[in-house]
Amino acid sequence: MWDRNRRNMLGTVDDMPQYRKYMTQALELAHKGAGWVNPNPLVGTVVVRDGEILAAGYHDRYRGPHAERMAFDYADEHGVDMHGATVIDTLEPCCHVGSQLACTDLILSHGITRVVVGSIDPNPIVAGKGLRILEENGVEVVYDVMRAECDAINRHFFHYITTGMGVRTKC
Repeated sequence: MWDRNRRNMLGTVDDMPQYRKYMTQALELAHKGAGWVNPNPLVGTVVVRDGEILAAGYHDRYRGPHAERMAFDYADEHGVDMHGATVIDTLEPCCHVGSQLACTDLILSHGITRVVVGSIDPNPIVAGKGLRILEENGVEVVYDVMRAECDAINRHFFHYITTGMGVRTKC
């Protein structure tokens, strides 16, 4: 499990308003997947450089492309150079190969230099490993930006992953 006490809060205090601005946009994107991605998490991604949004994406359906994949596919299809950009992610990028390639591999192959993340993925096959891989490969990682908001959109997913049970809701 990822050690939350080992945080690397890179960037300056001056960067935080911009991170919050883009994380708010990523959260809005993530909400678009509500009702479509279960049992997977709601995830939104915004890729920025020099104050300009280069690409964005969200996990739009169960077994569909991850938010990062959607953003990078858009950039690739439109010839957008992502080198030196910052990825703003509501949830830690995955680092395992399942129905698609690991999002950490996408981030590294596109020359991303910083990842700003809201929530750590509690799934034991990720659980901080994705961020560790990025850091070990020279990517700066900023943790816990709007964490409460990012955690809140995935309350059901976090409960399911940590207990194996769904969350009961009132009718």
